Parts: sequence; C-alpha cells; structure tokens
Amino acid sequence: MSEVTAEGFYEELVDIWLKEKEQENLVPIPQDFETKLYTYASSVRQQLKVSDKKAVSTLVKHAELDIVKKLLSSLFDIRFRKIVRALLKGDQPENLLGVEKRFVEELSKLIYEYRKRINSIAHELRIPKIEDRSAKYRIVCFIQTFPKIVCEDMKNYGPFRQYDIATLPPESARLLVTKQAARLLELA
Repeated sequence: MSEVTAEGFYEELVDIWLKEKEQENLVPIPQDFETKLYTYASSVRQQLKVSDKKAVSTLVKHAELDIVKKLLSSLFDIRFRKIVRALLKGDQPENLLGVEKRFVEELSKLIYEYRKRINSIAHELRIPKIEDRSAKYRIVCFIQTFPKIVCEDMKNYGPFRQYDIATLPPESARLLVTKQAARLLELA
C-alpha cells in the first residue's frame, strides 16, 4: 500500500462522506479504508507527540483530527441508518465494511426472531386477517340506536348506539342499510 498522506486521506474521507449523504444505498468504501484510517490516525498522533504544544501547526492538527472524527461519526451514522432501513424492508445491504457485516448478520437474526415471535403471537390469538373477516361479514356504521338483533348466522348482535360500528353477516347488514338504520362501510 502506498504511503497515506493526511491530505489524501482527508480528501478521500470527505468524498466518501458526500457520496454517502447523496445516495440512497450504501456507497462502496475501499477495502483498505480501515487500514488507511489507522495509519492516518497513528501518523497524526505521532506528529502531535513531537510538536510544540503551543504552535499553530499543532492547533491546526488538533482541529483537523476533530473534523475527521466528526466526519467519521456522521459517515457511520448515515450508513447505520441505511443498513437498518434496508433490513427492515427485507433487503440485504451491499457494500458493507467488515465491521458492518457482523452487525448485519446479528441484526438480521434479531429482526427474523422478532417477526417470527410476533407472527406466533398473532397465530396463537387467532386474529383473523381483515380480508378473511370482511369476506364473511359486512362492516356497518349505525345511523341511529338499534335494539339487539338475531342475524342469519343465528347469533345475537347489539344493541347498538348511534355511530357504533359493527361487523354483521351480509344479509343482515343489507337489511339494516335498506331500513336506513345503518350505513355500509367499505374497506379501501
């Protein structure tokens, strides 16, 4: 690997950071980026050790190091958000760094286990899907109060107050709408 110059690394970091901010997906980062980062940091630390603490060049190096830290923090925060967003959508992010690959593996497992558990809970509670329920029943909103009724499925429903919403067998819902006691609600 060629010698890492402070100016060269800084320019590369800014370029990567700008691209990461602009693009929706993760930007490819050179595989030797981490090595360059450690070489750069080591070089700056060495320069700060041997420099005059009150010299302007030392103050400039400290400021440069602070800017690099902030850029790196921002870069990896942006990448973190992109990774999480992709995993939640069910996509597999590309252009990952080594440290990010392990994070993605672990987070993918956690998301999978979470979704599996939620599906298990829903299944145990036997919560019907809206489509299944709406196929057998009709949703109505009562325009006026209405007494308890026995519908074609031989079940009791009600009594209902004005603005109550209920799911009823289709024929009973149609009759209530005909009598202008309720309005049919359609799911969009």
